[in-house]
Amino acid sequence: MRTRPLIVVVALLLASNVAASTAHASTTLIVSGNGINDVHLRASESATVATVTRVLGRPSTKLAATPMLTLCGVSATIRWSSMDLFFNHQRLVGISFGPGHSPNVRTAAGLRLGNTLGRARSLYGRKLTTSTSQGGAWFVATPVGRIEGFLNPSTARTPTSSARIWTIDVGVVGCPALSP
Repeated sequence: MRTRPLIVVVALLLASNVAASTAHASTTLIVSGNGINDVHLRASESATVATVTRVLGRPSTKLAATPMLTLCGVSATIRWSSMDLFFNHQRLVGISFGPGHSPNVRTAAGLRLGNTLGRARSLYGRKLTTSTSQGGAWFVATPVGRIEGFLNPSTARTPTSSARIWTIDVGVVGCPALSP
């Protein structure tokens, strides 16, 4: 009979995790040029991790040192599904979303992962620029900072309106040579 209480406890834990992940799935994170929702660049590592864990649940990976990115301004990273947070000296320096669709994310103007470059242009107009570097990238200057990302398909040609928003990034997200 000692196994029955253990089974009940495991079942309750599993049910609470399912309920928590369902609640977090409906959360939409809004990206601005200086962070997301209530988490802004330069926030402390501990406060950032605590806030995001409260909103999205447990991270997919633990906070880990990144000695190979130290020269690029990143000393640690942590991941929630398709969202990576980048820290340097225990301060949030960057956020990257994608590829993927969890957590649910959009820019303040409404741009989402998977939208076309044409959609991005209609939302941002002349504020949006593109580059062929790293296979295709997009950039938007906002009043509070720059939002940028990579495009798919990744080619060395000028991106077309049908290219898709592959990532949405804010701040320092590693070394360009190590990115897609």
